Amino acid sequence: MAQSTARERQVLDLCLASLHALPDCRPEFIPAPEPEAGGTLEMHGPWGCCRYRVVAVTRMTPQTAELIVHRHRLDPPSIPQMVMTDYVSAGCGETLRQEGIEYIDTAGNAFLRQPGLLVEISGRKKASRTPKAGRGFQPTGLRLIHLLLRKPEALNWTYRRLSNEAGLALGAVGPVLKELQQRGFAQPDDNGRLHLCNRTELFHRWEIGYLERLRPKLLLDICRPAADLALTALPDLIVKQGLQGQLQVGGELGAALVLQGTRPQRATLHIQDDPLALMLRLRLVPDADGNISLLRALDPRLGKDPKNARLTLADPLLLHAETTGGGNHADELAQQIYQRYLARHLSPRSTHRSQDATHESR
Repeated sequence: MAQSTARERQVLDLCLASLHALPDCRPEFIPAPEPEAGGTLEMHGPWGCCRYRVVAVTRMTPQTAELIVHRHRLDPPSIPQMVMTDYVSAGCGETLRQEGIEYIDTAGNAFLRQPGLLVEISGRKKASRTPKAGRGFQPTGLRLIHLLLRKPEALNWTYRRLSNEAGLALGAVGPVLKELQQRGFAQPDDNGRLHLCNRTELFHRWEIGYLERLRPKLLLDICRPAADLALTALPDLIVKQGLQGQLQVGGELGAALVLQGTRPQRATLHIQDDPLALMLRLRLVPDADGNISLLRALDPRLGKDPKNARLTLADPLLLHAETTGGGNHADELAQQIYQRYLARHLSPRSTHRSQDATHESR
């Protein structure tokens, strides 16, 4: 894990105070050695002693809860885990409890279940707000992290090249890189070259930030296909209209094209051009309840090569984020994307030269 932020440390302190308030409960928190975050929690009481690995989540939303559940299913923990977070609403608590995921928040809401220990508290009001997250996990920083996760070697590019390829202001690059080093996500070797560390945790944090903060800012419109047009016919229509180089296909449709043999229910199109013109050419109808989301593409170079004859799919990072928590079918797609494309790429043992994970077909 990476170095704790001030906000994470405050969440941990307030959650520990909530644990101390439980009757006959004596918690003992053992911080992980720097530069790691979280730590180990030992709970002592009349029932005996139990031990947890602490996972800090600074902001719990329904999407975050679904991601935690998905991660729990994908990689079940070998020892009990306790999620410490700012506030668990009734809906989020139900999601976590159904999966058997233990938690406590800064207001004292809790779900603990170990031999001899059973605590369930809900309905307490939200505690005072904790400090704002660092710049690295705000929309601007998330754009840069997306590039670094795709191409870890980019850590050693010039600031100007990073700003051009991530689509952010030149002055924003340095502070984000500095924060990544402070958190333990980027570390120099003996020759001074930076290496991306703790990739899996960085990906999980990026995914939460993307869904909560960045994606809403990228959303241009929501629509549906014309009545006589099936969602699965959209790729052929994109090719017929010569729009291959103008957009990236993501969401369930993009994942289905990568994995093959699955029937998608929703789609995301990442674009840089006028959404209305695109909708007219692809026969898409504006609909707030539609199954196609139009997003401003993260890649600022998209559309600069209109002669590209191949249909481009969103990279696996985006495909996973856009399918996780979307229901059983979508979660299955996300799991397959992770196992096939992300597990090795994010592995700490991965020493191969990273390649841009953008998919192309047709």
